[in-house]
Amino acid sequence: MYRYCHLILMTSTLLLASCRDSTTDSQSGILFSETLIAKTLERVRHEYVEKPDEKKMLEGALNGMLMALDPYSCFLNPESYKIYTQSTKGEFGGLGMEVLLIDGVLKVISPMDDMPAQKAGIKPGDMITHVDSIPIAGLAPEDVLKRLHGKPGTSVSLKINRGTATPFTVKITRDLIIVNPVKYRTEGPIGYIRVSYFNDLTTEKLTAAIQAIQKVLAKSLRGVVLDLRNNPGGTLEQAVSVSNLFLDSGAIVHVKGRNAIHNQTFTAKGKDLLKDIPLAILINQGSASASEIVAAALRDNHRAVLIGEKTFGKGSVQALYALENYGGIKITIARFYTPKGEEIQGKGIQPDIFLTLTPPEPVKDPATDAKPDDKQLQRAIDLLHGLWAVKIRP
Repeated sequence: MYRYCHLILMTSTLLLASCRDSTTDSQSGILFSETLIAKTLERVRHEYVEKPDEKKMLEGALNGMLMALDPYSCFLNPESYKIYTQSTKGEFGGLGMEVLLIDGVLKVISPMDDMPAQKAGIKPGDMITHVDSIPIAGLAPEDVLKRLHGKPGTSVSLKINRGTATPFTVKITRDLIIVNPVKYRTEGPIGYIRVSYFNDLTTEKLTAAIQAIQKVLAKSLRGVVLDLRNNPGGTLEQAVSVSNLFLDSGAIVHVKGRNAIHNQTFTAKGKDLLKDIPLAILINQGSASASEIVAAALRDNHRAVLIGEKTFGKGSVQALYALENYGGIKITIARFYTPKGEEIQGKGIQPDIFLTLTPPEPVKDPATDAKPDDKQLQRAIDLLHGLWAVKIRP
């Protein structure tokens, strides 16, 4: 999967219409001249050594303008736009990883549980420099997207830079990516819930997992671990609705942008399904966007203790606008702030209890691959036992 992280998905239609020759930003003093663009195109048409591909030039120009703003803003041609809009539905084709294009390389935010990328050993923080021996540097985002995607059963080779290790190549077989965002089990009197992604199914499946744990443990339930490690995020709507499952009141997240129309505070309007049950949340560098919103919301409302490592720090809001017959554009319109007003973008969420895994290991399938040496999980379980003991002490 290749997808720029996004948390708000909005569609609107932009019609390409004639404009004045130039517009001026009175604050910056920069002249944005359509005449200059037209003159450049005309010169290329007459003087370039080969007949130019004007469609490719247009897409490159749009991408250049948008990616000059930040790594999250970009143009999506019709094919890429279709792939992008399908990526939150819970089923799509690809490699199963969340990445970000930065300075000509793809930074892996997180591979998804049980997906081809994770099975091939891809880890958060890996830097992908080549796709099938072709350098990513210089490729437009939609070109990278098309090279990563393909029919299930076909393969793609990725060249990886990982820290100080010698660069290496990994061959991954593409598969149909069907995301089951929630898995759970019990650890004695403790419930363990793994949330690997925030798609349209997350809240529904998380609710079912909580109810199943409550049914199995009944009055013996002493605490719940919510594992958000290597969860790259998803939709804002799901981040808010998941937070609502654990809060009766309080702010969840503040959204602030230059345009006041984008400013909004989301507050809890649900019912805490685990009322009076201690909650611990596991986070790491692969926890991003929606994961950070949930972690910060439950921390700031004194509902959960965060254990693990600092999160990725993806706290900006992208809106997706459809361009009629041309695909779409994605633009950063706002940033996220925690209930206490702290900016998430570029800073991440710090855990209450810092504990790193050495060496870092991918989070396994909680139903079949529990690892006894998962020190972060064991610390969370021990903490919950302690919190419960304090709670019931007369």
